[in-house]
Amino acid sequence: MNPQLQVLIALQDILLMIREAKDPTQTKALGKMGFKMTNVESLENTRENLENQLSPAILREYSRVTKRHGRIVAPVIRGTCHACFVRIPSAIDAADDRNKTLYRCENCGMYLYWVDK
Repeated sequence: MNPQLQVLIALQDILLMIREAKDPTQTKALGKMGFKMTNVESLENTRENLENQLSPAILREYSRVTKRHGRIVAPVIRGTCHACFVRIPSAIDAADDRNKTLYRCENCGMYLYWVDK
C-alpha cells in the first residue's frame, strides 16, 4: 500500500478518536462503559506527527477535504466509492496498482483505498 495512503488512513482514525474524546456526549457514554477519555494531548501529538509525514501537496488537500467532509479517505467496495456512492471508472477499479497509487474520487475528492479482491 502507498505509504502516504497509510498515513491518511491512520490520520482519519486519529481524527475520529479526537472528535469522540472532545464530544461531551460521547465522553459520558464511554465513561459509563468504563472508558476514561484522558490524554487527548497524546492523540493531538500523534495527529501532528502523522501530518508531518505527508507531502506538502497532500497535506493541503487533506486540510481542505477534511474541513468539507470531516474525513479524507473512503473505501472502494465493488467499484463504488463509499463516501459518495458513485461508481469508480472501471479502468481505475481494475488497475493492479490500486492501493499502490493515490487515486481520488472524481465526484467527492476523497482519497480511495480498495478493500475487495
